[in-house]
Amino acid sequence: STTVWLLLMVIVQIPLSWIRDIRRLTVTNLLANVLILFGLLSCLGLAMRQMGESGSVGDESTSFLEEIMYRAKSLPAFNPDGWFLFLGTSVLLFEGSITLLVPLIEAVNTPEDKQKFPSMYRTVIIGIVSFYAFFGTVCWMAIGDSVRTVMTTSLPQGMLATMIQLAYSLAVIFTFPLQNFPSLEIVCASVEKILPKRGVGGKISSSKMLKGSYSEISNGQRNIISSMVVVSLSIVAVLAMDDLDKVVSIMGGLFGCPLAFVFPPLIENELRKGKLGAKNGL
Repeated sequence: STTVWLLLMVIVQIPLSWIRDIRRLTVTNLLANVLILFGLLSCLGLAMRQMGESGSVGDESTSFLEEIMYRAKSLPAFNPDGWFLFLGTSVLLFEGSITLLVPLIEAVNTPEDKQKFPSMYRTVIIGIVSFYAFFGTVCWMAIGDSVRTVMTTSLPQGMLATMIQLAYSLAVIFTFPLQNFPSLEIVCASVEKILPKRGVGGKISSSKMLKGSYSEISNGQRNIISSMVVVSLSIVAVLAMDDLDKVVSIMGGLFGCPLAFVFPPLIENELRKGKLGAKNGL
C-alpha cells in the first residue's frame, strides 16, 4: 500500500538527512536531475504520440499539426474550477527565486560576473516559465480535463509510463536530502540554545562554510533532530495524501506569499534606512 512505500522512504531518508557535508549530495542531485529530464521529455513524447493517435477532428486524413491546432483552439481561455489552487501553487514554485536572489548574487566571485547576473537571471526565469507553460499546455491538450494532480498517474499504461513513474520516485528520494538541508539547519540553529553545546562558539571555519553546516551541536544531537523532522513530514504526508493540490496551494498562500512579496520589501526598507542613517551620521 501507499503507507508501506512511505514508511520505506522514511527509512531511506532518515540516514540521508544525517549528512552534514552538502558536497556529498552533489552526485545524488545530479542523478536526480537526469531522471527528471528523462521524465519530462518522456511525458512530452507520450503526449505528442497520444495527440497523433487519437483524432479529435473526425477526419483520418487530418495531419498532426492540424490536430494540435484543433486541440489548442478547443482549450478554454480560463478555467474557473480550481484557479485559486493554481495561484497558490505558482507562488510556492517561484518564491525561492526571490528569496535566494541576494544569496546567489553574493555568491558570484567577480564584479564582472555580478554585472552579467541580472540578465542571466531574467533569461533563466523566462526560460523556466516558458517551458512550464509549454509543458502544461501540451499535456493538457493530450490528456484533457481528466488529468490528475500527480500527472504521472495520468499517463497511458505501459512500460514507458512505469519507467517515468519510477524515475520521478527515485528523483524525489535523491533530491529530498538537499531540499531538506536548509530547513534542517534552521531548526538546528533554533534549538541550539537549549541543547548542550559541544564547544565554545566563535567564528565559522572555512571548512564548515564549504560543508554548509554551521551548527555547533554534536552529530548525535543533529541526527535526532533530523530524524524527528523527517518523521514529522511523513506524518503530514499521510494525513494530506489525498489533498496534495490543496496542501501545496495553502503552503504557497500562507508561506510563499510572505516570503516572496512581503518580507523582501520590508528587508530592503530596513537596509535603506540603515544606509540613510549612516550617511546622515545617525
